[in-house]
Amino acid sequence: MDSVDSPSLRDQFMALVKVRRAAQITLPREIRVVAHLEEGGYLDAQWTKEGILLRPVSIGTRESIPEQEAKSRGTADEAHKTSVAKRRR
Repeated sequence: MDSVDSPSLRDQFMALVKVRRAAQITLPREIRVVAHLEEGGYLDAQWTKEGILLRPVSIGTRESIPEQEAKSRGTADEAHKTSVAKRRR
């Protein structure tokens, strides 16, 4: 299976996001599901050569949560298939 960083999956999860008042953004549901993000969770924001990178983190250690990254990679394809199927209905 491709990793989330591979071009094929990265392109499937691109979305237009609007920056709102107080610099707030809303991540699309499909991305939140794949990344296992829930209300109150934290993301580490980092500027890279390619743009802004957001990664789930544990606030206690400020390190990526390996379980979340593994689940994200493992469920990315399934979440995309489900989303496409729903849009076709």
